[in-house]
Amino acid sequence: MVAQLLGLAFLYLTTSPVPFAANGMSVYPVPTSAVEINPNWEVVYQDTKVYGVVGKAVILECGPTVPDMYIWSFTQPGTEAIRAVVYNLGKGPRIQKLAETLGQITIISNSAAVSIEKLPLAAHGLFTCQAFYDIEREPKVYYYYVHLTVRVPVSKPNLLLSDASPVEGSTMWMRCILENGTEPIKYMWQHETRNGNITVIAQGSSSIINVTDVNRNHTGWYRCVATNAVNTDSSNRLWLDTIFGPDLPEINVTPFSITERGYSALERETVSLLCQAQSNPASQYVWFYNNSQVYTGPQFTITKILRMHTGDYACLAQNTYLNTRSKKTISLTVYYPPDGSPICSVEPALYTFLKNAPVT
Repeated sequence: MVAQLLGLAFLYLTTSPVPFAANGMSVYPVPTSAVEINPNWEVVYQDTKVYGVVGKAVILECGPTVPDMYIWSFTQPGTEAIRAVVYNLGKGPRIQKLAETLGQITIISNSAAVSIEKLPLAAHGLFTCQAFYDIEREPKVYYYYVHLTVRVPVSKPNLLLSDASPVEGSTMWMRCILENGTEPIKYMWQHETRNGNITVIAQGSSSIINVTDVNRNHTGWYRCVATNAVNTDSSNRLWLDTIFGPDLPEINVTPFSITERGYSALERETVSLLCQAQSNPASQYVWFYNNSQVYTGPQFTITKILRMHTGDYACLAQNTYLNTRSKKTISLTVYYPPDGSPICSVEPALYTFLKNAPVT
């Protein structure tokens, strides 16, 4: 009887299951019925799936109880070859050379379960344990099909920007690059503002996102986060610096006094004109008085302003990187008292009356 069973076992090792394709994966024709051995020598087939991680450990079970004899074999996806990995015909386990390519394989004591340390990607495939029970009485034969899926953790992503300094209104893209990682992989994109607020701007299965109509609010830190069934990892953050401006300048006059004509000041006051225009890089400022350049810088101060300073003041803001500019003009009127001192005289009332009387 033992010889017959061994013959059945090694006959199995010299034959090959015929895989067929389903959804791009190799699928083995594993019978779904589970029938105890009977006088017709029916064999019980059981099918399980196990998931492991590259570099980690995994255990492949060969039934709930220890068989009298067993043979573990391996079939690589896309092939029909069946190769022995380890067997025990009653005199202890015998590990085959093939096992060296499948990780550090050991048999767990008091069982037929296989432990694989430092799991390599090459171990991805179909493991089959042929188990023989009660071989001296009423033999039972089980085929335990263990489909081992070896997953690879996502590596640390590398974030790539098509343009780290895009001009406002332009289009750019961001790509999350991974060296390793088992699909499916989900990607999440985070934006961190200058004040530390983090928001998720996009997520999905695509490793690239397009940013159309870039604006100044896109300025900030960016990172991508990749996730699969094994782990999650994120890239180092990159700074996106949006180039824009200058906007139309704003002019603040101190002291502030406004009339129908524009701004006003009293003669001999100190008047400060401050020009601000949003821009990146920061604006360069030039001041003009009645179309003549008078100062360079954001704040133009006139100490002890005089009546001759009445006129139009213009601030020109320039973005030297983009070679763009914008301009704003205000009118400033300087008020002053009459020149000299008033002269007062006393006249008789009758004289004043006659002086102002009409001539007839």
